Amino acid sequence: MRRREVEKVNAVLDLLGKKNRIRAEELAIDGAQLGGGYGMPTSEMIDAIRLVGRSEGLLLDPVYGAKAFAGLLSDIENEVIAPGSNVLFVMTGGSPGLYAYADALSSD
Repeated sequence: MRRREVEKVNAVLDLLGKKNRIRAEELAIDGAQLGGGYGMPTSEMIDAIRLVGRSEGLLLDPVYGAKAFAGLLSDIENEVIAPGSNVLFVMTGGSPGLYAYADALSSD
């Protein structure tokens, strides 16, 4: 199951010119930020969109990127990722998807 994910991570390491590799048993995939499922907004997803938009001027897509970034924030907060660690978050775009979530993203 994780073979494709390991291949993708190792391909990114190649692009970065890194010699180290990961093995399947080293890759942790956490579905804690999925919420109600594909395309279903979560409060953490909305918070991530707002945080990155305000602080970095980047628009995270609401289906994948924002949920992944919410997971990253959770891992940092819970020290799953050690303070001072180097982290690469790959943002693949998707800002047009934000329009479909206008109601969920509008301020109260």
